[in-house]
Amino acid sequence: MQIKTLQRIRLGGAADAWSLTAIGAAFVASSPLFIATVNEAVMFTAAFMGMAYITDRYAFALTEKPMLDSDLDFVSSDPPIPPEEIHRRTDALLFGYTTDFGKPLYIPYEDLTRHCLIIGQSGSGKTVLGSTLMRQQIDNGGGLMFVDGKMSSADLDAMYQMCAAAGRQHDLLVINPGDPAMSNTYNPILYGDADEIGSRILSLIPDASASPGADYFRQGALQAITTLVRGIKVTGKAYSFLDLSIMMSNPRALMALQKLVLHKAKTVQKDDKETQDSIDDILLFLNRFTTKTQRGVQFDVNKMKETLGGIAGRLHSFGTGTFGNVLNSYNPEVNLYEAILANKIIYIMLPTMAKSEVATNMAKILMGDYRTAVSWIQRLPEHERPNPPTLVFLDEAGSYFNQSFTRLMEQARSARQMVIPAAQVKANFDVISEEMGEMVMGNTYTKVFFQLGTNEVAEVAATLVGMTKKVTMTVSDSDSESDSAQKIQITPDQANSTGQGLSIGMREEEVYRIKPDSFISLKRGQCVITYAGASKIFDIRVPMFTVDEELKKAIGPTKINRQYKPRIEGLCFQNKILEFVEQISEKEEEEEPPK
Repeated sequence: MQIKTLQRIRLGGAADAWSLTAIGAAFVASSPLFIATVNEAVMFTAAFMGMAYITDRYAFALTEKPMLDSDLDFVSSDPPIPPEEIHRRTDALLFGYTTDFGKPLYIPYEDLTRHCLIIGQSGSGKTVLGSTLMRQQIDNGGGLMFVDGKMSSADLDAMYQMCAAAGRQHDLLVINPGDPAMSNTYNPILYGDADEIGSRILSLIPDASASPGADYFRQGALQAITTLVRGIKVTGKAYSFLDLSIMMSNPRALMALQKLVLHKAKTVQKDDKETQDSIDDILLFLNRFTTKTQRGVQFDVNKMKETLGGIAGRLHSFGTGTFGNVLNSYNPEVNLYEAILANKIIYIMLPTMAKSEVATNMAKILMGDYRTAVSWIQRLPEHERPNPPTLVFLDEAGSYFNQSFTRLMEQARSARQMVIPAAQVKANFDVISEEMGEMVMGNTYTKVFFQLGTNEVAEVAATLVGMTKKVTMTVSDSDSESDSAQKIQITPDQANSTGQGLSIGMREEEVYRIKPDSFISLKRGQCVITYAGASKIFDIRVPMFTVDEELKKAIGPTKINRQYKPRIEGLCFQNKILEFVEQISEKEEEEEPPK
């Protein structure tokens, strides 16, 4: 361990240069050629001072021990909030303590609204840091949205206990499509205008802007979705994922929507031009999918399927099974916009292991709903926006980020949102697009690096932390002696020569502030934090907050906060599906030619 410590010490800089120069000069001056002309007291004093300084440096490195165990060889920057001011501040969150002097690192809300990125391999401490930040946010009375891909009942109990310990258990809302019995109801496509909802649903389809042909069909699907939603909203009825899915795949459902729209058209006031235009749009759109048969004009669902592709099937997965029990509500208990304004604690549990694809797709729609909520908050007066800012912790964010999320990070600050995505590697974002990773990096003011698993990822982290200039010094000396004489000479003449030399060289070079292999050897719970564009760097140990066992017993089992919601009339196509199928079967039998 001591040898490694000595190897990490780098000589350089003015003080080291003068010390080594004094030692080298004294060594040269000790030669018989100079001993008579150099003051011995001055020579030995200079040598002693230089040697004392260098020895002190190595001795200090060997004897000094950081307050917390760490193998990193740098001293953390001064925290943005000095320790003596912390007791007067309630607008910051604790990330951890510096390993060298144990100083607490608090980052102000103002800077956290510029967002934070957490990168580290599984089990390195990302979730512990997230829990530490969320516990403080709950204690501070702030709002919280936590998207968790683990879906563990123990994690739900821990969240409930944190809320109860702060007296805020009634603020907890749970979205748990893997276990409807332990979930509030939520419908992420119910609120917003048709364009906003269309964008949420279209996020299920990969971006195709780089391919004009694929983008053409994608835009056609967007037009179809927004027009259908606009038609439903004209009727004044609520709807669900299953209603939309049925409508996109069943001609009788389309006919039912057309009848509702026509009925609404009879009651529209003449001066209500907006509603009238919406009715005209939906009727004109539906007319595109009609075809003439022996029994008159009928809807051709195959044309609709060609336009919408596989969207109907993806929506169907949200409307059935355990997902349907949570998401098919016409008056859900969770309205994301209202919950954020009310500083609620929203815990979203995604069954990524058991139902990976549908869970990832749900997260994409959830992020679309969140983008809409942020845009609405931006329109509010400053004093009506969340205070404290809302903390949004996104675990395994790379699996459900899309291109539009970077725009959200750019604008969320004005809505007083602190977005903290966590991923295992930067490549999780690069997979989405070449620019995505760079945009995420550029839009995060604070970056946290836990232990990284590969050299490639560590190189990326070291590059992100940045380079620094260091002075490398070289000292060399030389001795020479020669004798010469002629082989045949009567006289005793001959030539003797001696020589000594000292050369000192210094060069400046750029090196990593933190070497890549240092990121691989970080201990569990240890992280490197860069702040304010890497102008400040911290070697941090993250604390773990726990709830006392006696308090856990007093809190008791987790309870879901059920909320009374009045009944709202919806399309209820899921209750009419049998009727739709029977009507289609009867029609087919009537049209079948006689044998």
